[in-house]
Amino acid sequence: MFCEPIATPVTSRPALLSDMHLDFRNSYETLFLLVELSDAMKRGVRHFKLDGTPLERLNNVVEALIFDGEVFFDDATSSAPLGH
Repeated sequence: MFCEPIATPVTSRPALLSDMHLDFRNSYETLFLLVELSDAMKRGVRHFKLDGTPLERLNNVVEALIFDGEVFFDDATSSAPLGH
């Protein structure tokens, strides 16, 4: 007795265009990168996409890193690094 799978509605989410997955549970490098980016943004470092679009939120910086591979930054107006 075989049955056809029943299609159930799924919450729609945009498809990722990259096969890069951020491993928050097991990758200390990923966590370090996110902490450093967050600290830099708190100090006032401004990040930009390769086309010059300003990136104001950490999520946007991470997405640009995934999809573009790199970002530009300007730390001319930033304050001193936070102590760890």
